[in-house]
Amino acid sequence: IRHGGLDLQTSVYDMRLTNEIHFDPVNFFNYNLDPTRRYGSETNASLRVNEMLLLRGGFAYTRAVFREGLFAGNDVPLVSRYTASAGASWNIWQKYLVLDTTLRYWSARRFDNDQANFQPLIPAHTTLDVKLSGEYEHLFWSLSFNNLFDAKYYDYGIASAFTYGRYNVYPLPGRTVLFKAGMTF
Repeated sequence: IRHGGLDLQTSVYDMRLTNEIHFDPVNFFNYNLDPTRRYGSETNASLRVNEMLLLRGGFAYTRAVFREGLFAGNDVPLVSRYTASAGASWNIWQKYLVLDTTLRYWSARRFDNDQANFQPLIPAHTTLDVKLSGEYEHLFWSLSFNNLFDAKYYDYGIASAFTYGRYNVYPLPGRTVLFKAGMTF
């Protein structure tokens, strides 16, 4: 839907996969998972309030389950059931100064290798990114603060298939600050 400053898109899907490849990091080979079903919906929207302000957001609901085999009915690892984002772009002063913010959320999900669904979950997390930027003729600059509140989180880990509570995680960076400046020719 496009109407005035509103842009809205929604998708609904239902996939029944039979040859989904999975990498086994212990034995270093690929194999096909038992058949899975992935279904859900995704919605993205933006609203141009005026020449200076753009609002945007998105939401997705995803179910991914094994539909046959030893793990039939279990969640497929690494798939968050809910994801969402919201943000705004404010052109404070004629593109010389622009403020962008983005809030992101991911719900809890199963670790890689936890097809049996017996391990703890990778926790849900939320991050906030803020960027000030600007441009003048051929010059541009930006100052970004990613993960502004320094959330301690990870979005990937691999679990033991045998020992409850044993897993390895790969933490993501805390707060990062990046300054960029450049020129176009």
